[in-house]
This record gives sequence, structure tokens and C-alpha cells, in this order.
Amino acid sequence: MTAPVDTSKLRILEIGGGYFKLQYPERTTCLWTWTKLTDDFGKLDGFSTPDRVLRELRAAGRGEYDVVVVNSLRYSPWHPRYWARGIFYTPANPWAALTRQFGPSVFRWVRSPVPLVAVEMDDHFAISKSSVFLLDKAKAYFKRELPCDKWQALAGTVHPHLPTLRYRRNEKWQRRIDKLQPISLPQFRFDARWRDAPFPEKTHDIFFIGSVDGNSTVRRAGLPELERLRAMGVRIDQPTERLPYDAFMERMSHSWLAWSPEGMGWDCYRHYEAPIVQSVPLMNNPTILRYAPLLSGQHGVYYDIEPGGLERAVTSALADKDNLRRMALAARDHVFAHHTVKAHCDHILQAAVAAR
Repeated sequence: MTAPVDTSKLRILEIGGGYFKLQYPERTTCLWTWTKLTDDFGKLDGFSTPDRVLRELRAAGRGEYDVVVVNSLRYSPWHPRYWARGIFYTPANPWAALTRQFGPSVFRWVRSPVPLVAVEMDDHFAISKSSVFLLDKAKAYFKRELPCDKWQALAGTVHPHLPTLRYRRNEKWQRRIDKLQPISLPQFRFDARWRDAPFPEKTHDIFFIGSVDGNSTVRRAGLPELERLRAMGVRIDQPTERLPYDAFMERMSHSWLAWSPEGMGWDCYRHYEAPIVQSVPLMNNPTILRYAPLLSGQHGVYYDIEPGGLERAVTSALADKDNLRRMALAARDHVFAHHTVKAHCDHILQAAVAAR
């Protein structure tokens, strides 16, 4: 394993996303691709219209940037959900409203003069057909919901079914698949006091708040088991009202376990929010390849989704509160080391530099 490279002075051109702009605003230029604007990442530098992207790439050729990070889009840039909706969100910028989703597509025809890294933070297992070119252009392609068998990322978009042996034995496709790497959802909203907060008093055994109707079947299947556990005397805190974020974190901290079943994707913020407040995440077994995973029995509790799996896992975990306390502390340290915005950005930058 190669030693980490100093990335503290790298200048970044970020197309879409916003995490680099949030973490390193003074050395990041962020050009927005998405329809809706947001203030989550601070002041954005403009829109990723093709002409603006080309100008910034010329600046990269002059040495003004060291890395380009491109966030892929879910749909083709020609899809009407972009240009038809964009004009309503930014009516004062009609050119940007119609063309900012084409920014990533510039790299189909233009070579980046500095290392290029692609990132996809979508809930979907598959890579969209319109983003496959990034597997050729990028040094690494980070995907949040990366299937355990990476080839399945092509199913239903690039390939109509599961990729066949012809695909899997093709050297060009093997090189593309080798660029796929897992990445997690970085935490950026937490109160810094949780980094060294004392161990919270535990008033409940399990905490759960989240949508079930219209969401994952894993959540719906787990609810009857929660009720059986409640009948067995397990103390369950299950708010029915929506909580402000700080109140949500505080309330979760007072439960030994935080049930975090998968939602639209397996990876979710709750997996990492729970350890921040020293509650052990209770997760269904993963369906994806993970980056810096929360390890079973060390950072989190995992359960089988088949009937009885959740009940067995909870009963076993609650039988040893001292072990849960150790796990909560270890998980907190692990999340702060690997799943903050800074850790997210630095990991991607390391890949860009190593690839170069």
C-alpha cells in the first residue's frame, strides 16, 4: 500500500456535487449541474454550462487546477426533467437553465489536462448509459450503491440483462469495471460537540424514525418484529412526528441501538449519524460493496432480513450492554475518521493523485 500523498494544496474543479466546495472553499471552483439550487455547500461559483466548463479546462491547462471531480447525472442531459424544470428554478439564467446539465458531457470530446475523477452518489445500483464514457475518461469512478458484483452496475442500462460472459471477458470492459470504487455518504450536518461528548445516558433500547409507506420493503418487513420486541419488554423510542435535526440526533443518542434499515439505497445517513451520537447502528445485511465499512460486532449490528432475523440480532446485542458501549465508542471514532466530508474529499483526492 502506497503512502498517502499531501493533498492539502491541490486546487479542485468540481462539476456538480458540492462536498469539495463545502470542505475546501478557498481552493475549489464548483460549477452546478443539478436543476435545484442549494445553499448546503456555501456559495457556488456558477453553472456547468459547456462554455464555462471549457473555460475552466483551459485554466486547468494553464496550471490553475490540479484535479477535476465530475459528479455524474442520473439521466441523459437531453432528458426534459433538466431543461424543462431548470427554467423555473433559475429564470434569470435561461442559458444555464437549458444547458448546465451538459457540463459533464464535455468530457466525451475534451481531454482533461489534469487527473479526472468521477463520483456518483445516487441511490441506484446501475450506472446510467449516459455516464459510461466517464469509465474511460476518469482515473477512478466512485459509486455509492456499488453492487457486490461490480458487473451488475451495468444491468438494465448498459446491458439489457445481467452482463454476459462476452462482456465479462472483454479486456476493455474489465478495465472499466476495475475503475469502480465504493464511496459512502459523508456526514456534514452534525454538531462538533459530538466528537468528544461523554457517553449518553441510555433510556431506550432501540430508536427508529423514518418513512415506511412507499419506501423499502425491508422497513415494512421489520415493523412487526419491532412490535414483537416491544411486547417482550424491549424499550423502543419511535417518534411519529418529524424532528429538527439537532433534536433527532440528541434523542437518538439515548438509545443503545438505532434501527437503520435500507431505504431507497442500502447506504444511508443514519448508518453514520447513529455512531456520531454513540448509538450502535442496527442494519440489515449489506447488498453493496462498501468503503471503510462499519464492521459487524465491532462498529454495528447486522441482521438477516428473513423473518426472525431482526428479533434475534436485537436480543443478542442487548444481552451485553458493556459490549454495546465499546462498539458505540469504536463506531464513533470510525465515522469521524472515514465518513465526514473531509475524509470523503481527501479519499477521492488521494485516488486522483495515486492514479496520476
